Amino acid sequence: MRDIALILHVVAGILAMLFGPLAIVLTLRRRGLNWAGEVYHWTIALVCLTALVMVPYDWSRLWYFWPITIASYLFVYLGQRSAEAPGGLWYRGVLRGYGGGWIALWTAVAVVGLPHHPWTWAIPIVVGSTVIEWLCFNPSPAWTREPQAGATS
Repeated sequence: MRDIALILHVVAGILAMLFGPLAIVLTLRRRGLNWAGEVYHWTIALVCLTALVMVPYDWSRLWYFWPITIASYLFVYLGQRSAEAPGGLWYRGVLRGYGGGWIALWTAVAVVGLPHHPWTWAIPIVVGSTVIEWLCFNPSPAWTREPQAGATS
């Protein structure tokens, strides 16, 4: 079971890494939920579910991944909900939600790939959060514009 979960975890993680930026860009450009956001949401869900399956196999060393996994999924869920009902500051929910999930993926890659250099884990968090917050407070005019009556995105 652990081996199957690990294979699914890695494949879903790679897909989520690829679809994260696409989901953010298309969601902001189209001002709503789209196929890339759906793919990103479900690949993150699979990454998180498989992580929850693998943690009990080495509980004493990996227990802290359970709350991290749940928080990571909730970030993407926030982005999903924000994309479903654009209006007001919706783009901030998309950026922080989808972007926060993507930052969590990169942080996990750093944790696994560079286990003896814990300070490197902060790089995706600091850089990613800075970019997201800058975009939240300096949005594209297209994200804040009210859609025209009868117009399609």
